[in-house]
Amino acid sequence: MNQEIMIEKASAASTVGATLNSMAVGDMVEIMTGSSDKTVIENTMVALWQGKNNRFSHEFAYEAKMGKKTLGMMTCYPVPVMDKLAIPTAKQLLQIRGMAMVSYALKHPRSIYALLTMEEGKKDEFHVGSIALLPESRGLGIGKQLLQKAEALAREASFSKISLTVREDNPKARQLYERIGYRPVGHIARGPLSLYRMMKPLSKGEIQHGEA
Repeated sequence: MNQEIMIEKASAASTVGATLNSMAVGDMVEIMTGSSDKTVIENTMVALWQGKNNRFSHEFAYEAKMGKKTLGMMTCYPVPVMDKLAIPTAKQLLQIRGMAMVSYALKHPRSIYALLTMEEGKKDEFHVGSIALLPESRGLGIGKQLLQKAEALAREASFSKISLTVREDNPKARQLYERIGYRPVGHIARGPLSLYRMMKPLSKGEIQHGEA
């Protein structure tokens, strides 16, 4: 008999949370960490995951688990909270990477600027910042369950809209989001970044937050 998949608040001690965050970020992780070295990227993402008050912290994450095994992960927050995390995240990256980050930023100013100024969501939205599954867990409906958890959190926080971004070169993910009610509402093209912004209105009758 298959074990039930549970969505649980993430732990700083998770052995795969940082890896899943890296998978969710994709190629942008090199810009964010200022390195293409896999070890440097892994160590940087682990430090962010274990830390607090940054966009990639376990504080804002949920894990999909089967027994003790984590199969997927999602970070989510109200957009105003996400926006306030931008500067602390940048400061922590600078602390972790030191002068190597400064050097990378000087060599790639347009990429860094594009990443820091990207408008992923509107202030009246709850936002899924990252979502990723281990390859062996795909096809089990875990992505849908994680998004259902995010929608429940959004309703609890009195938001009537939930949003996310998806890379332009990831049509399968976009199709999944569309099947469960998300619709494209914008396109982000900033330097090397090319993303669709997608939004889903939540059930009528819920208390609305911000703009209608």
